[in-house]
Amino acid sequence: MAAFVALPVANSVGTALALMPASVMKYSASNTPSRSEQLLNRARRALRRGENRQALVALRQATFDAENDPRLWALYGGACAKAKRIAEAQFALGQALYFRQRQHDARRARSIQALLDRLDNMGRAA
Repeated sequence: MAAFVALPVANSVGTALALMPASVMKYSASNTPSRSEQLLNRARRALRRGENRQALVALRQATFDAENDPRLWALYGGACAKAKRIAEAQFALGQALYFRQRQHDARRARSIQALLDRLDNMGRAA
C-alpha cells in the first residue's frame, strides 16, 4: 500500500488537507541536495567518464563550499594524491584530519593519518 502525506492546500473555501503520494514528496524543496552534494555528484560522474580534471575542480569547489566537512576534504585529498598533487593532497588530508579530531572520530582520524604518512613516504621517495 502506498504511503500518503497530508499537505495544506488553499482553495476558495479556505485551507484543506490534500493527500499526496509520498513518492511525490521525495522531490520537494526540502529534499534537494545542497550545492556541495551536487558538486560531489558532478565529480563522481566526471570520474566515471574518466574526466579527472573536471572531477578535481568539482571536488575543490565542494570542499570550499562546505569547508568544515572532513569527508569532502578527505575525498579531495585522495583525488589530489591520485593526480600526483602531493602538496595539495597533504594540505587537504591535514584539514580532514583536523576536523575528524575535532569531532572526536578517532577511527577515521587514524585512517587519515595513515594516508598522510603514506603521502610523506611517497614525497620522500620521489
